[in-house]
Amino acid sequence: MVEDESVAIAATILDADHIRQAVGSDFNGDYTVLEMRVTPKGGTPLDIRLDNFILRSESDGDHSMPLIAGQIAGSGELVVKRKYAGKSSPNNPNLIESTSIELKDAPAPDGVLEALKKNILIEKVTADPETGLLFFPLSKEKAKHLVLSCTTPKGKLRMQFK
Repeated sequence: MVEDESVAIAATILDADHIRQAVGSDFNGDYTVLEMRVTPKGGTPLDIRLDNFILRSESDGDHSMPLIAGQIAGSGELVVKRKYAGKSSPNNPNLIESTSIELKDAPAPDGVLEALKKNILIEKVTADPETGLLFFPLSKEKAKHLVLSCTTPKGKLRMQFK
């Protein structure tokens, strides 16, 4: 858990079985899924926005904001994969060596889109705790290499997973 004066944020990485239980599919491991709990503090409403969250892999520099339900299980799925070159020095980020884009036309199994809409963290202004899932298009990444960054009204929070 990480917190500042405005919010407390807890996140857990879900395994494939928990993802299937929550939404009916594990999407072939194409996503890193976080179960989130966002708790506004001090009685002040918090504007929860998906673009406040970024998940980064410290092993290869790949990073992403979470996707909305239609991007995950809509009528078509766009998969972007990047290959990174090695670091030239410890202070320089990895350079993108290549990018591939694949459009998958296969629709998601019945009920998956509705389950996603029901379970994804909802964007809204609230003073109450909110829970939900965040789907990031980072696949097959070890938890110890992942860092979640969150922009809050008081600054930025950073959560390292183990």
